Amino acid sequence: MGVVSGHGFDLPVQPTVTAGAYSAGDIVGGLLTFSVAESNNSPVVVTGVEVAIKAAVTSALKLVLFNANPSSTTTTDNAAYSLSASDVFKVETVIDFLAANAVLTDHGTPNTYSVNGLSIVCSPDRETRAVYALLLDGTGWTLTSTSDIQVRLRGVGA
Repeated sequence: MGVVSGHGFDLPVQPTVTAGAYSAGDIVGGLLTFSVAESNNSPVVVTGVEVAIKAAVTSALKLVLFNANPSSTTTTDNAAYSLSASDVFKVETVIDFLAANAVLTDHGTPNTYSVNGLSIVCSPDRETRAVYALLLDGTGWTLTSTSDIQVRLRGVGA
């Protein structure tokens, strides 16, 4: 799905992940790009986020949202997350799935983490109209396939 009329968006992204072990604090899937805005300088409100995991694993996940590509920060899948000082003001927010009381639903396979009822105002990148994100594994887990993860961002234009 792409941007829909009325400035609403419901955007799933399926990054390529490592079929193998991650350490706590590692980036899962590399830099995620969500094309959320209909026009340049158009803010959006993120109302929900969902992470689907095909492997039968759980973790203390965090999603870092950026208003521009954090180009000075390493964004490689399975690399340790360490924000570059030059990218610090690109961070819009960090959604901590534990602190946000995410709903973990065991569907057998997949499992989903959902956080709804958010009201996070984001200013997407002016040129790309995108919000960028990094998904962080807080526990250390092992994924079994390169397609084990999907991340979905929902919201409306402000």
